[in-house]
Amino acid sequence: MHMDRKLRIALDCRIGDSRQGIGTAVLALAKALSDSKVADQEYTFIVREGMQNWLAPYVYGPCSLAAIPASKSSFFKKALKSIAPLRFVWHKLPTKIYQIPVSDGYVESQEFDVVHFPTQTAYLTDRPTIYQPHDLQHLHYPQFFSKIEFALRERYYRTFCDRASFVCVQAQWTKQDVINRYGIMEEKMVVVPWGSAFQAYKSPSVAESRAIVEKYALPDHFFFYPAVTWPHKNHESILRALHLLKSEHRCRPHVYFTGATTDYRSVLDKLAQELCVSDQVHFLGFLPSEELQAIFGAATAMIYPSKFEGFGLPILEAFQARLPVLSSSATTLPEVALDAALYFDPDSPAELASLMKTILDVPEVRQELISKGTRVLSHYSFSDTAASFQALYERTAVLS
Repeated sequence: MHMDRKLRIALDCRIGDSRQGIGTAVLALAKALSDSKVADQEYTFIVREGMQNWLAPYVYGPCSLAAIPASKSSFFKKALKSIAPLRFVWHKLPTKIYQIPVSDGYVESQEFDVVHFPTQTAYLTDRPTIYQPHDLQHLHYPQFFSKIEFALRERYYRTFCDRASFVCVQAQWTKQDVINRYGIMEEKMVVVPWGSAFQAYKSPSVAESRAIVEKYALPDHFFFYPAVTWPHKNHESILRALHLLKSEHRCRPHVYFTGATTDYRSVLDKLAQELCVSDQVHFLGFLPSEELQAIFGAATAMIYPSKFEGFGLPILEAFQARLPVLSSSATTLPEVALDAALYFDPDSPAELASLMKTILDVPEVRQELISKGTRVLSHYSFSDTAASFQALYERTAVLS
């Protein structure tokens, strides 16, 4: 059925905040697909109306952008509920809040051959789909979620994994976790690692980087952590490590945090005050890519203390910036960084403090990590990510 025209793929990216990690990952994938030389596929990135700007510069060539209004006619929802497999799921839902989202009809009306959901959000459709649950953190750390958040994730993720033609994750650890927790058949699981999102951005010049360092008054030596202040990101461990370094070693390094802040930031501020390390802690908030790259380039090392990750994209960004990494040993992170990071138990600030002191005191360790990071990074690229998805789109289309 696809021999007389190009394969048409919809990538539904209707996320609410493009500044978070998934936004930069989608942006890099868009650029990789836009630069692709594959002649028999074309791609449409679906975004919310009024939110085109973050993605538009990276969409060209075989890629296009479709901005869809937030609310559309319910006609297509009614029509889709008449499709037997979807009607069954719809009528099983007890209350409106837990209803599985149903397509607004756009992907059906445009006759896409495959719908790819790269952002964890999805909906029911009669099109063949690829669903990407980035992780099942809610099952491992339910305390980080409200009862409603937990129930919605569990209902949505299970349904979309079950309905998808293929379930795509970024690491073998996550693949096994989805198989174990949801009983998904192994042949339905596909692992596609991402590359460094910095590959999609213009690098700042030396002069621009110097100006950014001056703007934020960055010291000669400092640690860095780019992450939204969610509890599982474990900023707390860094604060406690700073306290140990100060009290036991008379060592007072500074740490700079970037990324959006949440309500949990107030908990972190209070803890920093209690530990007497507030003057060493700096929250810069969300930064544009040029400033972020400059900070990666100026830091002494990146600390990545997260308790749970489906991949860990900032690790690859650190490797690209030739920045040593101190990483939590949790979940996927050792699989991503291999031997190019120094690992610590995310629940042990003492282990982290020891590694921070090593990085500050032993330049040879830092240089060795930089060399290893460069070698590990050579196994990751967004062009490879795009090629893997292109092959997966072909496999998925055959199922229609």
